Amino acid sequence: MLSRKALTRIGATAVAVGAALTLTPGQAQAAYTPQGVCGSDYYVQRSHGLSGARVYLLYNGSYNCVVAIKTSSVGTPTRITAGLQVEGQGWALDTGLYRYYAGPVKARAAGKCVRFFGYHGGENYTSPWGNCG
Repeated sequence: MLSRKALTRIGATAVAVGAALTLTPGQAQAAYTPQGVCGSDYYVQRSHGLSGARVYLLYNGSYNCVVAIKTSSVGTPTRITAGLQVEGQGWALDTGLYRYYAGPVKARAAGKCVRFFGYHGGENYTSPWGNCG
């Protein structure tokens, strides 16, 4: 016979497992926000929609950050890219077969302009230069 303490542990474990199994991809995706990936002190400056994803440029007063977050095929590995370029420098990219997002890609750009890049679902986007300062 199991003790009351053992039954309580088994019950708590069963509830936790059941809750984890009932999460949908949409609920899992909700955990991935631009600030959740780049940092809570960042704010969104610009963004652009892609086929099944959205790419964001964020800033926290010192660093720029780019993240591409999937809106479809969430949880399934698909090719996705996030990129950031500081004026006068080459591209910094994060690309791969990811389940939820690509990035963060971060860089300082004091006194320079930046542009950002995203790719997903056969569609890419390169922003114009901006956010100069």
